[in-house]
Amino acid sequence: MTPDYLELALDDGRRLQDMTLTHRSAGDLHLTSGRLIACDPFVFPEMEPFAIRLPLGSFPVILSIAEFSDDQRVAFATVRFRQSKPIVWDMLTVGDQSLLTLKPDEIFGYPVDAGTGCFMDLNAGKMLTEIMNKDHRFYETLIAEMDKTYRHTWSWLNMKLDGANLVAFSSGCGDGFYASYAGFDADGEVAVVLTDFGVVPSDNNPNSPDTPAV
Repeated sequence: MTPDYLELALDDGRRLQDMTLTHRSAGDLHLTSGRLIACDPFVFPEMEPFAIRLPLGSFPVILSIAEFSDDQRVAFATVRFRQSKPIVWDMLTVGDQSLLTLKPDEIFGYPVDAGTGCFMDLNAGKMLTEIMNKDHRFYETLIAEMDKTYRHTWSWLNMKLDGANLVAFSSGCGDGFYASYAGFDADGEVAVVLTDFGVVPSDNNPNSPDTPAV
């Protein structure tokens, strides 16, 4: 994985082959514990948070939309912690996962079965799981909120949950298995966390529904 490839997510208006990458704001993500979860909120809300500890506070979520002549897709979902430039990228892990165990064509990531990914704090994740366990039709509320922002083939929502919030978004071309990465700046601080939905073609892009680590 090269920094040049993931940096495409940070470049608003970048033209690439038959697409243009355009930024769209999804509002701020509120981190109350510093433990970040990325998952499919409809099907897998109980995912573990990433092992990395992140700052507390509110941080902008930017969706990098790949615009084609007749289609649009969420190519990357990004949380910006600092405006500095990332110079080192690490694939994010949960639990006892180790990057040393991965084969060259494997990734760690999260499964998507409802065409939707998200970012949320661990506290928001606990609240979402509790709500969904009590109300098995709560998914209809999430769908209704996403419908409010619908654009052709993608949408998003930003919903308050227990002092934190859920920021959800369409996942590229739909279901699959997607990795997330932290970009570290020259000071060794996390400047950005992003999920790559495998829309942008690259010889160095390992994100594919066919390459999970098992």
